[in-house]
Amino acid sequence: LHQSVYVLGKLDLQQGKFQFDQFQLLDYGFDFYAPQTTVDHLGRRVLVGWMAMWESEMPEQEHDWAGAITIPRIMSIEEHRVKCVPAPELETLRFNQVSYSNVLMDGSRIFEGVDGDCLELNVLLDMKQASQFGINLRMDTASTEKTVLTFDCQNQKLTLNRDYSGKGPGGERKAPVELNKGKLQLTLFLDKSSLEVFIQNGEKVMTARIYPDEHSKGIEFFSDGEVELLKLDKWSLRRSIS
Repeated sequence: LHQSVYVLGKLDLQQGKFQFDQFQLLDYGFDFYAPQTTVDHLGRRVLVGWMAMWESEMPEQEHDWAGAITIPRIMSIEEHRVKCVPAPELETLRFNQVSYSNVLMDGSRIFEGVDGDCLELNVLLDMKQASQFGINLRMDTASTEKTVLTFDCQNQKLTLNRDYSGKGPGGERKAPVELNKGKLQLTLFLDKSSLEVFIQNGEKVMTARIYPDEHSKGIEFFSDGEVELLKLDKWSLRRSIS
């Protein structure tokens, strides 16, 4: 209902005309509205958006607040499209790194030390023979509560589903994603009530508010065939303000 989009084109100041092609979404998720940008002291275009929608239930209202702000995203134009990546300064919040590399998996798998409710998760995988790969986030021990990311290799789409995410609205969003030589790259920022997914090094982004139980902290990976996790890194994140 409230899409945030961008268009690239040529502005003729003399004629007062802007020639452009079709618009593109800035974010393919549920909760990204009223984005604002500024230029910092390094000349970078920095974007933040409001993680909420006016029609949303906003379960946090019972605690006397509503809405949140996304992490800062650095915008750039590459190959005639806008890319958004997390501000590198966020790396100073990292601690307790857990890493895996070159892991073959087929089916579902949980990795020791890869869980939590305030973290950064970086994934690089080769789809190999699998037609589907996914991640269950903020999962409870019974696997009944979870937020699900699924990549469909045949249709080249990444789906974000929050039908079982806990309180708040459910629903599903999809983003078109092209593999890079058979590889999929994801960077996830997960907080107590939010998820921000950066796809293929910022080519696409998906943002969602989720409201799972505070004890739902599990993360599970799954596929319907062999995939290779070339790199899996998880960091816990410190508070950005004291």
